Amino acid sequence: MKLRILGCAGGIGGREKLTTSLLLDDDILLDAGTGLSELDLAEMIRIDHVFITHAHIDHVVGLAFLLDSVLSKRSEPVTVHATPNVIATLQAHLFNWKLWPDFAAIPTAENAILRWSPMPFDSTLELQGRSLTSCEVNHTVEAAAYVVTNGERGFFFSGDMGSSPDVWKRLAAENRCDAVIVDCSFPDTEARIAGLSKHFCPQVLASEIAPMPYSTQFLITHLKPGEEENVMRELHAHDAKRLFKPLARGEIFSF
Repeated sequence: MKLRILGCAGGIGGREKLTTSLLLDDDILLDAGTGLSELDLAEMIRIDHVFITHAHIDHVVGLAFLLDSVLSKRSEPVTVHATPNVIATLQAHLFNWKLWPDFAAIPTAENAILRWSPMPFDSTLELQGRSLTSCEVNHTVEAAAYVVTNGERGFFFSGDMGSSPDVWKRLAAENRCDAVIVDCSFPDTEARIAGLSKHFCPQVLASEIAPMPYSTQFLITHLKPGEEENVMRELHAHDAKRLFKPLARGEIFSF
């Protein structure tokens, strides 16, 4: 599996410019933030599946533009996978003919470019040798993370999350999880804001991942603008043995 980082910013104006979106191989998108603007039209047309972690705008805004761009250029719909509640939120507040057209009815309801596919927590979907399992994580709205494997190797992608101790115990038993892509937005000096917004700060993240093997690489995403160096410095200070690395747009990983 090839994973390409299209966007990983926790806001605008910082070191990273585009919000969360990851391309798995050529046909699967993990979240649909402004990072989608990295793709040209031919690349967008090849996307068959989009897995959404939660409904916050920095993770879904690109989906609206993706569907608009590929309309009439694909013979099959783009399938969007998310929890039933996340789908209901997107239907009510984004694809509602007010903020954006309802692409589940365009060009017709029978032949729409958008197909919703509810994916409850703890369900698994197999797509051409790739397995994606949804698990619940703690955020201000309902949110999922995905464990993605090819049967031998894989990674964990959290979208946005705060303190979720049970997730790390579960992952520690997952012997095919080579890398963890996890939100660590705020420095420890902003621990209160991190807690209120249900994001990680270094102290909490370093403490919670104690069950994880030291061979696992932690790719840090959603760093808030201007806090990138502070967060990474504090992570290394809390646990110098961990493989902490800031995620960067344009990086490609193989699993």
